[in-house]
Order: sequence, then structure tokens, then C-alpha cells
Amino acid sequence: MVTIKDLAKALNVSPSTISMALNNNPRVSEETRKKVKDLAKKLHYHPNLIARAMVKKKTNSIGLLLTDIMSSFFPQIIQGIEDLMTGESYSVILCPTDNDATREREYFRILREKRVDGIITEPVECKENKELWQDFIERKMPVVAILSHPPVKGICEVTVDNVLGGFLATEHLIRTGHKIIGHLAGPYHLQISRDRLKGYRLALKKYNLPCHENLIIETTFDWEAGYNNMRLMLQTKPRPTAVFCAGDIIAIGASFALRQSGFGVPSDIAVMGYDDLFLASIAEVPLTTVAQPKYNLGSLAALKLLALIKGEKVESEILQPTLTIRDSCGSKSGRRNKSIDMAASFSLDFKHKD
Repeated sequence: MVTIKDLAKALNVSPSTISMALNNNPRVSEETRKKVKDLAKKLHYHPNLIARAMVKKKTNSIGLLLTDIMSSFFPQIIQGIEDLMTGESYSVILCPTDNDATREREYFRILREKRVDGIITEPVECKENKELWQDFIERKMPVVAILSHPPVKGICEVTVDNVLGGFLATEHLIRTGHKIIGHLAGPYHLQISRDRLKGYRLALKKYNLPCHENLIIETTFDWEAGYNNMRLMLQTKPRPTAVFCAGDIIAIGASFALRQSGFGVPSDIAVMGYDDLFLASIAEVPLTTVAQPKYNLGSLAALKLLALIKGEKVESEILQPTLTIRDSCGSKSGRRNKSIDMAASFSLDFKHKD
């Protein structure tokens, strides 16, 4: 493996001259820089990143922990992070935790040993690793949490307002004429599920509509859960004329169950999704859904992490979801489609209060 000392010996100059030439230091003449770079290319020289990191105390790498990299929700977030970090000459180490506290703890250990400059993470929702999070704060480790909340205070967060998202989804169904609205909720142990459910309840409360508890069914974020629980909801009384699903995959499964049971979407029962995945746009009945700013969330998290790495102060930020209106909810003459109006009315009337 060719080293700086080998290049220095071949050109009869000092190793420091080689180093300065490779880093375009103006103290080295243009002629010398060209000779050094030409020889380095000829001999296939590559810098020793470990040695460089030890000298600079910087590895130009970050860790990215996500709970489920198989989900179609995450690619745009990853792309937003990658685009920004690559532009700043950082590499990203992707770590799938599978929403498991033990795997999260192990990845934290690995990333610390690799001396990454910072971490962007979707926290596993548990308190088992609280001491590790507290250690990040005490060591002033640059960390940005995305999508969900860490078990300690003092960590920069970039999240999406899921209460508002649940409100917008339910209000849209109300504005299209529905009064009996079911909800296929996500797992209750997840804050995002509880927040979307809260938004659903707030919308019904604002419009003085009854909340039928038997029309709220907890599911998981997969197709089979949407399918099976929609079939279960069809057996309830009163039967809903619309259903708000906590995720697009749930909604696609629910739509299939409805059509297989002889119900038209949206002619008999309207279906609302959440996330605005690509699949939502190409479903048999294109899905009206709540869009999360996935790419912007990733790039904003990366910006905040870079600022933390530089020693700057940053603030947590909550991004706003919007509606993407397609065909699965139908329409009603005179309803307003502008999500900005709905968001304004929500903020004015409720401020996330029960």
C-alpha cells in the first residue's frame, strides 16, 4: 500500500510537502503540486482515512439509524440525508434497528467505536437505552432524532405534526359529507399512532360528530392488517361510510377488502391514507392521503446535524403535513380542498388540546 513516505522518497521531498500538495496548500508551488498528484495517481495512492481521522479528530462519517429500511416510507428520507451529506464530503453508515432496543444499543456502540462525527436516528420507542441517550448529551455528541421522540430531553428533533395530519385527514372526510367515520389506527405503543388518533378525535369533536369507539381498531402498518381489520369493521354497527387509515399500506389493504366484499371505493365507503407513498398514486383507486415531507425532513435533519458538528446551536423543528387529494374519497360540491386553510383552522381552534 503506497504511503505519503513512499511518494516523498520518490520525489526527494519531505512527507509534509507531499501532504500539503495533496491538500492544495498554497505554500506549495503549482508545479510541485502537479508532480505530487501525477505520481499519486500513477501509483494508485489513497489517503489513510483512519490516520487522517486520528490527526484531525474527524472521520467525515455519520451514522443513520432507522427502524425499518424495507419500508417504502424511508427512501426519500435517506435520499434527503445522502444528498446533503455527500455534498459536504460525508459518508453515511446505514444501521437498521428493526425497532429493537438491543440492536439500537449495539449500533450505538459500533458507531461510537467508529468515531462517527454525528448520528441521525429514529429512536426506538422504549426507555431501555435511556442511559446511552443521556451519555450523548453529557459528551455533547451531535445527534438529531427524527420522526419520534428520544427518551430524554435535550436532543434536537425533526418531526412531523401527526396530530395535525390526523385532523386534516378526518376533516377532509367530514367535508366530503361523511358523518360516520372509522379509524384503522397504528399500534398504540407508537407515538405517531396515538397522535394520528388524537387528530381524528379532535376533528370529530370540532364538527360535533359522535366518536364511535367500536369504529376505532388498532392495527399494524401492513397490508394484511388493513385487509383483515377492514373486514372486521364491516361487521360493526353503525357501519362507517368512510375510514381513515393510519398508513397508506393499511389503506390499500382496506380498499381491497372493501372491493372484495362488494363495496365500491369511494361510492360506498371512502378511504383515506397517510404518508403519500408512491403506491398510493398507482393503487387501483388512487389514494387520497396525508403527505409527509419526507425528503425535506431528511435534508433538514442533515443540515441540523452539520450545524451541531460545527458547534452551532440548533432548535428542534416540527414539519407540517398536507393533503394529497386523489380519487378514494370522492368529492362534494362546495368543499374546500386547500390544506393550508384546514391547517390554519386547526391551529386556531385547538392548539393540540383535548
